[in-house]
Amino acid sequence: MKIPSQHSITISPCGKALLCLAAVIMLIAGYMIGTGARAADETVSCWILCKPGSQVNARRTPDRRGQIVGYLEAGDEFRTDGTAKGGYIRVIGLGEYGEAWVYAGYVVTEKPETVGERYVCVAKSRVACRRWVDGPQVDGRPWLVNGSTVDVFLTADGWAVTSRGYIKEEWLERDP
Repeated sequence: MKIPSQHSITISPCGKALLCLAAVIMLIAGYMIGTGARAADETVSCWILCKPGSQVNARRTPDRRGQIVGYLEAGDEFRTDGTAKGGYIRVIGLGEYGEAWVYAGYVVTEKPETVGERYVCVAKSRVACRRWVDGPQVDGRPWLVNGSTVDVFLTADGWAVTSRGYIKEEWLERDP
């Protein structure tokens, strides 16, 4: 059954294409808002988490063979748009290139806190000492066992930079 109408709307093929394009743009915008995607010009602060006195290479390209264009030290803050590639995070506004790349294993989203005290391992078994945040185990003494002590230099994002490597903070307590 057809419902009578007093007004008839005719849309040209060009108008239909524009309506479809507008619908696609609205869907993409809704997806970006729903997933928390950021606009290209929006940046956030991140920090470098490494042993004090050491440096993290800032490279021109996101790989180990990329030219080193600068260095970031423990606790250094930088801006990023969150772009990640090959295990590296883009740094915005660094040096003459305007951008660089740092290895993501040294990047945290909260400002590191300087500790500088001895802590004791409180794990029920053993804890892996890692080369960087959530990275592979260190060579040599890769484990920290219950009751053993370690010097803690910095903490951030639930990780501690220690004299033995990176360890989850939850397995450490201040040595009495």
